[in-house]
Amino acid sequence: MTTPLLQVKDLKVHFKPPRRGFGKPAPVIRAVDGVSFDVQPGQTLGLVGESGCGKSTTARAILNLTGNAHREGMIYLGGTRIDQLSEQRMRPHRANAQMVFQDPFASLNPRMTVDKIIREPMRNFDVCKFDSDERLEVVRLMELVGINPRYMNRYPHEFSGGQRQRIGIARALAVNPKLIVCDEAVSALDVSIQAQVINLLMDLQQKLGVAYVFISHDLAVVRHIAHRVGVMYLGRIVELSDADELYRNPRHPYTKALLSAAPVPDPEQNVSHQRVKLEGEVPSPDIEYAGCPFAERCPDVLPHCQDVRPQLSDDVHQVSCLLYEDD
Repeated sequence: MTTPLLQVKDLKVHFKPPRRGFGKPAPVIRAVDGVSFDVQPGQTLGLVGESGCGKSTTARAILNLTGNAHREGMIYLGGTRIDQLSEQRMRPHRANAQMVFQDPFASLNPRMTVDKIIREPMRNFDVCKFDSDERLEVVRLMELVGINPRYMNRYPHEFSGGQRQRIGIARALAVNPKLIVCDEAVSALDVSIQAQVINLLMDLQQKLGVAYVFISHDLAVVRHIAHRVGVMYLGRIVELSDADELYRNPRHPYTKALLSAAPVPDPEQNVSHQRVKLEGEVPSPDIEYAGCPFAERCPDVLPHCQDVRPQLSDDVHQVSCLLYEDD
C-alpha cells in the first residue's frame, strides 16, 4: 500500500450555539464525533448517510473551512498535518485540495465570465507566468470538461446546470490539485446529467490521477464512482469497506436499512430484496449517548447497546456494531 494522500484521524467538529437571553446555554452540537479514514492517491472514497449525519461538515473540516467550530483530531494531507495551520500557513496547501460544491449556480460568481472564473485560482496560486499561457490553459480545461472554449466570455446564467457544474470542476482543476472534495456535486442535477458528470469525474481521475472524497446520499451514484465507501450516522462512521464488499455484504444494521431503501432497477431479478424499516426519528446531535446512538432505531438491538459504545473495528471490512465485536 502506498502512503495515503489524505489521513483523517478521530476527527471531531462541535458547534456551540450562542446563548439566548438569560436561559441555559444551548447544548453543543456534535456534527462530527470521531471520524477516521484514509484516501489513497488516485482513489475515491464515498461518504453516504442521511441528511444531517455530518458528511458536509466532514468535507469542510478536511479543507479547514469550519470557521470557529471546536475541532479535535488530526488531518494529514500529503504527509503534512494541516488541521492546526493558520489561514496564512494553510494557503500553500489549498492548491492540493479543492472543492466542488452542491449548487453549481451559487458557487460561481454571476458577475464573472467563465474565462475569469477559471483564471482566478490560477492567478491566486501563480500557475501561469503570462496571460497568453493562462488563456491556453483555460481553453485546455474547458475542452477537458466538455465545454466549448468559444463560450469562455459567457456568464454562468447562460449555461445549464450540468454545464455550470462542469465549469466548477474546471475551476477546481485549474491549480492541479491532488484531491477534490465533491460535496453533493450531482444531487442538484437531472438523472441523465448526473451520469454525464459522474463519467466525467471518472475520466478525469484516469487521466490526471486525482483523488476524490465523494459525498452523496445517492447509494447508486456512490457505488458507481467510489473505490471505498464509508457510511455515516450521527457524526460517526458505522461501516467502512471496499465498495463491492459493502454493497454485496453489508454488516451494520443501518447500512442494511439504507441499501434496502434504494430503488431496485429490476425487482424480478432480486426477489430477496426486502425493505428494512427503521422505527423512530433520527436522534439529535446535541445529545451525548453512552451507548450506540442507533440503538433506539436498530431492529437487531442487544440489551447492552444502550450502555456500551461500539468502536470501529480494525478489519479490512470495518464496522462499528456490538453484534460483531465478539467475532
